[in-house]
Amino acid sequence: MEEPTKLTVPETPADRLGASRRLFLGLAGASAGAAALSACAAGGGGGGEEGGGAVSEGGGEVSDDNPFGIDTAGTVDVVIFNGGYGDQYAKDAGTKYKELYPDSDPQVSSTVNIQPDLQPRFIDGTPPDLFDNSGAQSMNAGALISEGSLADITALLEAPSLDGEGTVGDTLLPGALDPGTYSGTVYALNYVYTVYALWYSGAQFEEKGWAPPTTWDELMTIGEAAKGEGLALLPWGGQNASNYYQELAISMAIKEGGDEIRTKIDSLAEDAFSQDAVVAAYAAIEEAVTAGYFLSGGASIKHTEAQTQWVTGKAVMYPSGSWIENEQRDTTPEGYQMMACPVPLLSSGAAMPLEAIHGTAGEPFFIPSQAAHGAGGLEFLRVMLSKEQAENFSSMTSSPTIVKDTIPDDAFGSTALASTNEMIKAAGENTFHFNFRDWYGLGPDSVTLWTEFLNGDITADQAREREQGLIDAVREDDSIDKFDVV
Repeated sequence: MEEPTKLTVPETPADRLGASRRLFLGLAGASAGAAALSACAAGGGGGGEEGGGAVSEGGGEVSDDNPFGIDTAGTVDVVIFNGGYGDQYAKDAGTKYKELYPDSDPQVSSTVNIQPDLQPRFIDGTPPDLFDNSGAQSMNAGALISEGSLADITALLEAPSLDGEGTVGDTLLPGALDPGTYSGTVYALNYVYTVYALWYSGAQFEEKGWAPPTTWDELMTIGEAAKGEGLALLPWGGQNASNYYQELAISMAIKEGGDEIRTKIDSLAEDAFSQDAVVAAYAAIEEAVTAGYFLSGGASIKHTEAQTQWVTGKAVMYPSGSWIENEQRDTTPEGYQMMACPVPLLSSGAAMPLEAIHGTAGEPFFIPSQAAHGAGGLEFLRVMLSKEQAENFSSMTSSPTIVKDTIPDDAFGSTALASTNEMIKAAGENTFHFNFRDWYGLGPDSVTLWTEFLNGDITADQAREREQGLIDAVREDDSIDKFDVV
């Protein structure tokens, strides 16, 4: 079979808000996934290089109340990734779907193994009607699109909102659709808006008289104070997520040096990791390692264990995405007041303001081109994008969706969600996202590298050289499709 065709991914500042939560963390093996998914698509007969085409009609009568003409007495098969956000929000959407269509049979199942569970179904030509492509074993969307196995979902955006306020597209935050748009066609609906930041306990900071750090020097001052009290500044999980600190370093570098930093890294430039701002960011992380501000023993534990160390008082701050409160809900003490601040500036001459954030719309939902009831999948998404269901998701997970105006002033009592919402508003257009790790399957290698770096086994310069070597290898490998960066 021919290699998947090269996809041009849109790249405006908003367009760069693009990887799913787990794909961003780089836990998926893209190369193996691409090969497997080519095999999946070969069993299906989708629409070829141009994608699978529009979702087929549902077999029912099209009306304002039934814009996709679904079979109101039919089944809709939905598969959810049961990760940091859980699956209850989707089950609740299924209940609403059943309420709207009493004779229907919405079947909502969940898994943590998307690719292993769904690959056989794609091969057999019996994929679900809608699936949440997230997790450590998510499917390679680029390969699926290239082979015609995913459907164009543009019709969803043109349908009337379930709330009666214009179209579904009218209700979404600016840039929400860009991550799921490939070569001008919308294939994915990314449901969750994620902000990456430094997280801390508001109660602890108030008790200690600490203010959220705005500069790296201020963060180091907090680290020294914490060390004096027998606390670590930062915990880390070397088994699977030491590269959370890669995110911190690259985000600081982009804020310091501007968008050119991101552009060169995503473009696999020969000098990507020798740019001055990148050098400064990696040196800053090394400063914290050398000073002993990282909690010992991180190399042998997972990220959830590191996060538990943080919320139980062994460490002071933690870099993560805005899913963190929900992921640690069962281990966070009452009164903790989980809050966040943007990553600090490296210098007073930074190209971006403090308020700039690494933000992305994530948790992508796809409809297979061979779905038996793809129209039902569209309708299920329309239900999820109602204000009622968006508010339900945020109230349960303390994370915002891409639906506008659904977070109340009290943020459902969540200090974490309130912090996230405030950062989104303060950042405005000052958002960014980088893609190289996800596009080229470099997550596992970056975990290995950053575990050695944070453990003090290699220096900042050696870490940068190895990072550069990883992207050099991708650039020089003609068998790997490269994505355009604008």
